[in-house]
Amino acid sequence: DDFVTKPIKPRVLLARIRMLLRRKESAAPAPENGLQIGVLCLNRLRKSCTMNQQPVALTDGEFDLLWVLATHAEKTLSREWLTKTLRGIEYDGTDRTIDNRIVTLRKKLGDASCSPQKIITVRGKGYLLMPDAWNA
Repeated sequence: DDFVTKPIKPRVLLARIRMLLRRKESAAPAPENGLQIGVLCLNRLRKSCTMNQQPVALTDGEFDLLWVLATHAEKTLSREWLTKTLRGIEYDGTDRTIDNRIVTLRKKLGDASCSPQKIITVRGKGYLLMPDAWNA
């Protein structure tokens, strides 16, 4: 729906391309209220989590973090982005809330803290949920 006449300056072309990419990203369909990754099932409406058909008790904050990680599986999410998205505040570099919730999630979901396979820490980048690790 965008038309560009020749000649065009490279900066203008780049700006239009970025605008179209942003529009495409924002038009991506939102995940449904249910999500399944291997043996992990999440219900967003009830804020419930089951693993191997067994309920896992999570706080609202833990569920929200797991939901965001699951809907962005195989993408490294930074502490800054997670803090802004989940808590609505800027990450100040000292806040350990996200880190503590990751530790708690790993314990509750049976992910070994010494060598996690399901929720991985990417040093200097953030956290990554590995969908293949949830298959039994």
